[in-house]
Amino acid sequence: MKPKNITTIIFLAAFTMLLQGCDEIYECVFNINPEIHDKPLELGLVGERYYGIVTAEISNEVNDDDYDYDFDVFGELPPGIFYDINRRSVEFFGIPEERGTYRFSVELFVETYDYYGYDGSPTCSDSTVRDFTIQVVD
Repeated sequence: MKPKNITTIIFLAAFTMLLQGCDEIYECVFNINPEIHDKPLELGLVGERYYGIVTAEISNEVNDDDYDYDFDVFGELPPGIFYDINRRSVEFFGIPEERGTYRFSVELFVETYDYYGYDGSPTCSDSTVRDFTIQVVD
């Protein structure tokens, strides 16, 4: 590669960092993103106590406990099943009342605060969504 091309590439990279901030480039290059684990939920039995958990983390981030996790659950849950949001998880519990296959989504938003306050873009992507199913049988 010619020295002129290297100089141009370095200049463009430095200019991009000035416009976007070094953190945003770092977050995307190292794939620092919110992640909802894809472990399937347990099968439910009508009239029997049910418990299932969906967990999350920030991928490739050693300090993922420093983030605020905000979950949203939307879709159809089995009648008799409820959920509770904890720090880094969503817990599903209750006693299913009707058999069937129930599909819903869990969405995760993350944010963090640094020394100067709110960081509007703490990760390369600020949110993620994963679909889940709870099947209830007799």
